[in-house]
Amino acid sequence: MAVWSRFLLATNQKVFHPNGLFKRLLPKNNGNTINIQKGIVRSMSSHHVMDVTPSRWQWHKTKDWMHFYFFVGAIPAFIIIFCANVFVGPATLEPIPEGYTPKPWEYYRSPISRFLSKYCYPNPQQEYEKYLHYLVTIHEQTQIKFLEEKMRKYINEYGDYPYWSYKRPLRAKCIIELRKMFDDGKVM
Repeated sequence: MAVWSRFLLATNQKVFHPNGLFKRLLPKNNGNTINIQKGIVRSMSSHHVMDVTPSRWQWHKTKDWMHFYFFVGAIPAFIIIFCANVFVGPATLEPIPEGYTPKPWEYYRSPISRFLSKYCYPNPQQEYEKYLHYLVTIHEQTQIKFLEEKMRKYINEYGDYPYWSYKRPLRAKCIIELRKMFDDGKVM
């Protein structure tokens, strides 16, 4: 504070002169200011009101991080797409040579789609075979449940089989009986 006071004393003749810079910057004298001709004005904040507002630091920081991570992903993606379309280009249709089986990713036109199909997505034939395996497994489970219900019905109907000796993990016998039924053509 002492430095500023000395600074103001040194510039008193230029700044606080009745026709000087400070007189032009100040509003009309409304009683809050001291007469300029007397010297240094010490009531510096008497006519300024500081508005208290909530901080926007968190919003600006979030916005900065969003821009950063967007451009961390967007700039490399743009460069890859640009290079793939300019230097590689789209695929063209050509006749398939004799004895050649095309790979699944060779059916796509865009180089990016071909790359994703080759390295990221599963083979469609493999997915189809997995789905068929799922269907066969469900069908076999249904047939086993059908045989178990049939065995329970026979046990209850004849009443000469000791029901307490029947245990659930007898699936191997059910499968053997199911295969015999398949061989005989009784079950489809």
